Amino acid sequence: MRKQYLKRTFIGVAVALSLSTMLTGCNQAVSEPSAPLIKPVKLLAVKDLAVADSDAFLARIDATYRAQLSFQVGGEVETLNVRMGQEVSKGDVLATLDPKDLQLALDAAQAQYALAKTQWERSKSLFSKKLISTDSYDRQETQYKAALANLEQAKTDLSYTEIHAPFDGVVSYTYVKPYQVVGAKQEILNLIDNSALDVSFTLPVKFAEDVSLSGLKNAEMWVTMDSEPNKRIQGTFKEISTQPNSDTNSYEAIVTITRPSDRNLLTGMTGQVHIAKQNVSTAMQLPSSAWVTKDSTKGQVWVMDSDTQQVNKVTVSLNASGAVESGLDRNDYVVTAGVERLVEGQVVKAWVREDGI
Repeated sequence: MRKQYLKRTFIGVAVALSLSTMLTGCNQAVSEPSAPLIKPVKLLAVKDLAVADSDAFLARIDATYRAQLSFQVGGEVETLNVRMGQEVSKGDVLATLDPKDLQLALDAAQAQYALAKTQWERSKSLFSKKLISTDSYDRQETQYKAALANLEQAKTDLSYTEIHAPFDGVVSYTYVKPYQVVGAKQEILNLIDNSALDVSFTLPVKFAEDVSLSGLKNAEMWVTMDSEPNKRIQGTFKEISTQPNSDTNSYEAIVTITRPSDRNLLTGMTGQVHIAKQNVSTAMQLPSSAWVTKDSTKGQVWVMDSDTQQVNKVTVSLNASGAVESGLDRNDYVVTAGVERLVEGQVVKAWVREDGI
């Protein structure tokens, strides 16, 4: 009997210990804090709703005035007085040719002219006395006129040994070095006026038809560069082609800008030409599923903080058509689905459509 009693006691203790262990594990599981629930929601970026205040078109900068300068005669470059990027004034001597050969040609032409003039004057005297024929007189006169023309050409050629700046500007490129032999009309350097710049861009035919030429002339325009897209440079409409390009179905147009003193704008740089829209409204329409509450003048929506991903209820002002006039920032994200199940400060994430769903 005693052995059976001890056996039942041992089994009872074992069962009690097992139950105790199970209860302890359950208590620990209940007491452990659960991770916060991150709810997936549909989000709409306010910046995607904002209406742009202008139409933008890809553009490229070019100099309003540019010149490819060359010598009118061939010879050896004696001096190149400028460097690339150097500013010059109108009339400055930019480059010269060695004038020795041309000076010799001028001296020879002067000698030939003097001889032809003397012979022609003698012929005039003899012809007046009927001592020479008309053919002889005409021949001497022709030789005199040819010598005079050669002399004038030699003088002109000698004057072509200098290149002068045709306007104030900047030397954009030099092609030769001193003592290099060059030919007539060979490019020596490029000069541009970068105080006023042409900005060329293309306009789709449909846009040009909708705006009209008079509308383009009177529209506000500005230019932004790819390197500084947020800085505006005011522009003035200059011209537009009369026929569209058949390949691109667009017109070539040009806006003129004055180079800002604090900007190093160079030809070839790219950016955008902006043409201001007329009667642009800044109000934004939200989908009906985004509203928590809404009346005729105001409404409430959930806005997610992009840093903490927590939602907060925001009150916005509405216009007569129910569009949002104020209360939202361009960088805000508005919840557009499941708004009735959210609470203040709840953490959310953008809902992504899964394959097959």
